[in-house]
Amino acid sequence: MSERTFSSSLPVVVYLYLPTQHPAEWRELDRGPGSFDIPAEFQAALRLKNCSDDDLRSLAKEIVDCPAVTFLHLAENRKVTDRGLEYLKPLRYLTGLNLSSCSLTDAGIAHLTELHQLAHLNISYCNRLSDQSLRHLRDLRHMTYLDLQGCVKITNGGIARLGKRNLTIHR
Repeated sequence: MSERTFSSSLPVVVYLYLPTQHPAEWRELDRGPGSFDIPAEFQAALRLKNCSDDDLRSLAKEIVDCPAVTFLHLAENRKVTDRGLEYLKPLRYLTGLNLSSCSLTDAGIAHLTELHQLAHLNISYCNRLSDQSLRHLRDLRHMTYLDLQGCVKITNGGIARLGKRNLTIHR
């Protein structure tokens, strides 16, 4: 397989997008399971519903050699925990990750420090996260957007200590 092709045994939804496009403009390519070829000018976002940590481990293995997949939309997967985030470490080309309403703690967010290209992170409604989570995100130099809506244990002081310029934070 090429760097623009992958196969998945999971019921993923594959979206194509240009890096300059707003998510509302992304278009659906196909649904899995199956094999997918990402056209050269596009990047791919994958949406996976009703997944667990084990599903995330499988998905990471399936896409690790396909840097055209740059965004994972895993929102509302309450069976995704800190252990599941550990499986994302090899996906160093990810630029976007939506983990809204997943079952995460500060320890799980520490796994994201390996994702050096991460620019867009949504951890909204992960209500067990605290200011400690933000300490882990400090070294993500490319981050431009962080969604913290509904993260009731994250304080304004914790956000200020992030010390990031050009970072849009949604509260």
